[in-house]
Amino acid sequence: MKLLVVVRAAPGAPPVKKTVEGMIFRVGRNASCEIHLADPRIPLEQGMLFDRGGLVYVEGEGQLRAVATTRKAVRSVRLKPGEPIEIGPYRMEAIAAPAGFDAAISVELQRPVQVATKLATRASGTTLASLRISKRWASWAIVAAVLIAFVAIPAARVLDLPWKDATKTASVGDRFWNPGPVMLAHQPIEAKCDACHQVAFEHVKDGACLECHKSIGHHVGPELMPASLFAGARCSACHRDHKGVKTTHRDDDRFCVDCHVDIGARTKSAKSSNVSDFAKNHPAFRVTLPTPEGMRRVRQGEGKLVEASSLKFPHATHLDPKGVRSPMQGRMKLECRSCHEPDATRRGFLPISMPRHCQECHSLQFEPAVTTREVPHGKPAQALVVIDEFYASLALQGVRDSFQKAFGVPGEGLLRRAGEPTAAARESALRLARAKARKVGEEMFEVRVCRTCHEVAREKDEWRVAPVRSTTEWMPRATFSHKSHPHAKCERCHDVAESKQASDVAMPAIATCRECHGGSRPVEGKVMSNCLLCHGFHDARHPWDPGFSPGNRASGRVTSVR
Repeated sequence: MKLLVVVRAAPGAPPVKKTVEGMIFRVGRNASCEIHLADPRIPLEQGMLFDRGGLVYVEGEGQLRAVATTRKAVRSVRLKPGEPIEIGPYRMEAIAAPAGFDAAISVELQRPVQVATKLATRASGTTLASLRISKRWASWAIVAAVLIAFVAIPAARVLDLPWKDATKTASVGDRFWNPGPVMLAHQPIEAKCDACHQVAFEHVKDGACLECHKSIGHHVGPELMPASLFAGARCSACHRDHKGVKTTHRDDDRFCVDCHVDIGARTKSAKSSNVSDFAKNHPAFRVTLPTPEGMRRVRQGEGKLVEASSLKFPHATHLDPKGVRSPMQGRMKLECRSCHEPDATRRGFLPISMPRHCQECHSLQFEPAVTTREVPHGKPAQALVVIDEFYASLALQGVRDSFQKAFGVPGEGLLRRAGEPTAAARESALRLARAKARKVGEEMFEVRVCRTCHEVAREKDEWRVAPVRSTTEWMPRATFSHKSHPHAKCERCHDVAESKQASDVAMPAIATCRECHGGSRPVEGKVMSNCLLCHGFHDARHPWDPGFSPGNRASGRVTSVR
């Protein structure tokens, strides 16, 4: 929205025109306000203007922001030509917008600040000399007052001075020394300063942090000798409290880059590559792939990535724009979210489940003409038992219709026939059932059901279905939240529309992320992205040992505590 602001410093004064653009226009004394009212009688941020089929002015409680606010609106009024509103000593009115502008307003100062001339003259003549007070003694008195109020009284409780008890009810306390509110997690101990500041007028020691954070992990394992890597570093080098209620970790890259810009110079055992900035100097991503030997990390760009999941799954078939056939719903069009459901955190996804995502189309029925019964998924031996029992029961007790549909010959179950069955007749019926069960088992495992999605091997009279190897954490060393990317379409990062093999890896490359994410410096149109946006520092696999010191080689783990 393009807005023309016409300002008059007094009634009848020449107008000063100003052009502002945006969605919301703040009104107030703050220099950052788009409509700046430089008058001490106006709050820093008095209100805001925005377009709702015409200009609407909203005055709020306290400070308003240039983004959506949750503060309750006190007054909201639509600006109309000829119907001005008063904002303190100013009058604001909507006027006709000239060509090239979406709207226009006039702002006129109606009541300039009046200065009492006599009072100002009288006050300018009042000096210490006129009051017969020496500058030297006045200075010493002010210094003494400051020392008493802001040093002696606050220090009484900390240093256990004689007047400690008297300061408990004093209105002046050590709150004047407090540089700001503590983070949310530390608020239960906010009044217990000595929980962290164990020695007065000394830095917080690492040991004080580790009394609560006993399970914190170090950054690297003992084989990289963290005591030498982080010699001289303290918890407070990265974590500084009293800076607000949010987390305390630093948000710049300098501490990380100091080592990782040339990681080989720090330690010869490092397996990571050099990095100094996400936008300019960052290696290709490494993805974790399932293999018969276990999970393996492979860097993108170093050959073709293959996921050995033992599955057969063509994304191209399931994402066909024409849809796929469903026995229950006819032809239906699938989308990514049809199978990939967000978990409770909405950062990742639930594992793919055969009953929940596949079985509606890929039925496990083995004799649909007779029964809707299905074999259990993932258990070949139990599936064969279910098939054997079904046809044995049908051969002995099946009615004519189901018997004929199942076995393809006229008749009925042996026990339904007249007379007592002989042992030979019973064995003949069971032989018929076993032959049918064997044929159906071969068909299920090798033709129409299991082999459709799985790798199946036959060993004599047994079938082996290759175990499924899959991963839900493709980049476990990085932090990524799908919840933070709600407006990005799946196919923008995961190109699977033409994928015909389950072995295809469709994880985004670093170039895809760089389309929206910049480095550690602000770039217009991109998200500023420092190291801690995607990577953590503490690794739970390497517990912190408070008793470790560089000279104590008996301890196999971490760093010294000072």
